[in-house]
Amino acid sequence: MLSTVERRTLTAVCDTIAPSLPAERGEDARLFAISARSMGVPAAIERILEDLDAPSRAQFRMFLRALEQPATIRLLVRMGMPFSRLRLEQREAVLQALSTSRLPQLRTGFQSMKRLVTFLFYSLPDARGNNPTWPVLGYEPVSKEVARVPLLRLTPITAATTLECDVCVVGSGAGGGVVAGEMAVRGRRVVVLEAGSGQQAPDFNQNEFVGTSQLYLDGGLTSSTDLGVAILAGATLGGGTTVNWQTALALPDDVREEWANISGCGHFGAQSFSDSLAAIMSRLHVGTDESEVNPNNDALKRGCEALGADWTLIARNAHYCDPWQCGSCVFGCRHGGKQSTAVTYLCDAQALGDTTIVPNCRVERVVLRNGRVVGVVAVATNPATGQSYPVRVKAQQVALAAGALRSPLVLLRSGVTSPALGRNLFLHPTSAVTGTYTDRVDAWSGPPQTVMSDHFAHLSGLYGFRLEAAPAHPGLIALATPWFGARDHRLLMQEAGHISAFIVLTRDKHSGRVRLGRSGQPVIEYKPGKQEQAHLRRGIAEATRVHVAAGAQAVQTLHNRRHALRGESVHSPSAVDAFCRQVGAARLDANYSTLFSAHQMGTCAMGTDSEKAVCGPDGQVFGVRGLYITDGSAFPASSGVNPMITIMALAHHTAQQM
Repeated sequence: MLSTVERRTLTAVCDTIAPSLPAERGEDARLFAISARSMGVPAAIERILEDLDAPSRAQFRMFLRALEQPATIRLLVRMGMPFSRLRLEQREAVLQALSTSRLPQLRTGFQSMKRLVTFLFYSLPDARGNNPTWPVLGYEPVSKEVARVPLLRLTPITAATTLECDVCVVGSGAGGGVVAGEMAVRGRRVVVLEAGSGQQAPDFNQNEFVGTSQLYLDGGLTSSTDLGVAILAGATLGGGTTVNWQTALALPDDVREEWANISGCGHFGAQSFSDSLAAIMSRLHVGTDESEVNPNNDALKRGCEALGADWTLIARNAHYCDPWQCGSCVFGCRHGGKQSTAVTYLCDAQALGDTTIVPNCRVERVVLRNGRVVGVVAVATNPATGQSYPVRVKAQQVALAAGALRSPLVLLRSGVTSPALGRNLFLHPTSAVTGTYTDRVDAWSGPPQTVMSDHFAHLSGLYGFRLEAAPAHPGLIALATPWFGARDHRLLMQEAGHISAFIVLTRDKHSGRVRLGRSGQPVIEYKPGKQEQAHLRRGIAEATRVHVAAGAQAVQTLHNRRHALRGESVHSPSAVDAFCRQVGAARLDANYSTLFSAHQMGTCAMGTDSEKAVCGPDGQVFGVRGLYITDGSAFPASSGVNPMITIMALAHHTAQQM
């Protein structure tokens, strides 16, 4: 995949971000002795490159070649030598200059390398499934308890295949799973096509690297074009419901009213939608009975109480969960307590109706004839051999639920035209603030999210942010932790078991776009607007205050320029105030800080105006009979809360129209 020179440069970058270092006072010699090269990180990155699309590979290689140009190095640190020939301290200076460069391409290049190297360094397993950093961090992966038996019958494709049904459902996640269940129990023959793997409870490895690679879109590498927003999206049987944090929140009443007004779809505020929300809540056993507050969530609760800020227990789609295993359910639940579509609606679809589920099957396009849908064209791949087979499904109705990043691309490849198609992309841009505590937190252990504060949800009308605790395993913690040099990053990670992370989840009004690239790859164009950035900055300041009130001994933001409170300053109100003013003015877009998104919405919006929406109030695509949008892409605006329940309720409501 790489030339000899490119491979040498990659190895040099890896061993600059994570080199072997002699331990100094207070540093664990075991952790500091390990290097990225000794762990096989460069080779792992080269294997990852094989799965990237051609434009992304070309961009990555171009960055490596640029680092070997003396002119590039001279521009950054005034030393005219190739990167791989510099001493370690000189290479560190180059990377630090890249991270804050005025040239966006250089900041993007740094972020791609930093995120990959740090994530792999703390998550890549050896042949026995272990990582040498874990014992130092006190990280103990959950033992593989006896798993629940598979509940679903899957249909592998081993030859060119034609299937016939009444309803073809594209995607098995929050939207697709619900529609499949609702249609099947009404006597319809259903075929579900899932582009991701067909892993069920016994198949989940629950290793961070393996789970991220196998269960998340693009192996967890999805991002906006400029890498300004790292995007996490489920891509497996059950979609996001298989890997999410079980936060089950209904769409707030005031947002329902707003959606009804801006879309013209009165059902958002009507009893029919309330009935769909109630049906989803009941089937998923949503409640707070199993919302056990672990130390990570308790820090948020404690800090809010100390400040007099509102907080609440989070209702979760949990049914007889095993709290010990919950910390790893973001890589698939082996116990069966997480009420994903794979253990609820898809089970209903097969138990109560005629439903075929085909994993590893990517839909290329829907087939249209005389203004109506007649089926889909797809490609199924054997994951063991890599062999692909054409699949054609003949259907009277198609429910498109491939997610807000993929549903518009299916329509574009199918020849569907709409001014709104691919537009109005909302991501809930999210930042985080970490607090380091005296006692262990182990953010990877216990129920992922059980405490939330919506105290700041209405800063600008219905727009603001919510504070939530974020479950995090070592790789994700390392990826998010700013890199100000190898020793500094290693020392911060040495305290990973004592870190609690609060995320600032912002409701976005400014939107982006998804379009089809020249090579067929998705292009995600998104930058948070002025209001979103203002709310993020305010959120970072407020999260800092909550950490301090909860007793954190140090606070760190995710900016590329250091913003941290340590020592006596944590206990000084004036120092905390000054720090909050400082982070309130710091730039955080365009890779000046790490931003995340786990919620993608709005690219095939529902509405009454075909100039502003892709589908009508019944979910049917304008101008195409029998083709329905049944996922989060139908949202007319962002939800402001974790969208799983809203997606499922909207899919349930649309299914009644179908």
